[in-house]
Amino acid sequence: MKVSKDNFERFKKEFIKWQKLLGLTQYRIDFFHEKLKNSYAEIYGDEMTKAIRVSLTTELDKDSSKVDGGPEKHARHEVLHLLIHRMKWLGQTRYIENLDLDEEGEAIVVRLENAIKELTNAANK
Repeated sequence: MKVSKDNFERFKKEFIKWQKLLGLTQYRIDFFHEKLKNSYAEIYGDEMTKAIRVSLTTELDKDSSKVDGGPEKHARHEVLHLLIHRMKWLGQTRYIENLDLDEEGEAIVVRLENAIKELTNAANK
C-alpha cells in the first residue's frame, strides 16, 4: 500500500505539533518521504549540531497496512524518540558525569509536565 503525500503532510504536521508541545524546538528537523525497509518511520540525529532527520515510508506491506495506526500515530512515536534523544546520546558518550544524566532526566520530566498542563488546560476550555 502506498503512503500518500497527504499522509506525509499529516505526519509532518503532527510531529511539529508535538515537537513544540514538548519544548523540543532546539532541533532542526528535516523530513523525508522515502521507502524504508522494515519500518513505518525512522529518526536519526546529531546531538552536537541538533540536526534531526525524520523519515516516513512511502510503502507499507499488506499485513502492516491492516494494523497501521496512521501517520499521526507514527509522528507521535517518532517525536518521543526525539524526546529521549539527548538522554540516549549522553548514555553513549565516553565520559559523562552523573549530574548530566540527572539534568537531562529533569528536563524530560519538566517537558512532560508542561505538555500535560497544556493538554489539561485545553481539555477544560
